[in-house]
Amino acid sequence: MQKNKKYRPLTSKMIVSLLGSLEQQQNQIPFGPNTIKGSLTTLITRGLIVRTKINLMGHWESQWQVTQKAIGLLKNLGSIP
Repeated sequence: MQKNKKYRPLTSKMIVSLLGSLEQQQNQIPFGPNTIKGSLTTLITRGLIVRTKINLMGHWESQWQVTQKAIGLLKNLGSIP
């Protein structure tokens, strides 16, 4: 049985970044590491943002997505309805 890992709280800068990234995702506007403020590594490690590679006309592109876990966290914080 694996214990839940305790993490330090997200900074307000990271929460704002998640909200901005989620808004871009919902409007089908691509976002990436340059639009994320705070520690990208922290958001990836916690499973709040994932990167997938997609093949577009013969070359690979990275696509970033805000996960359902992040959406749930933002709802619990009252940041989104």
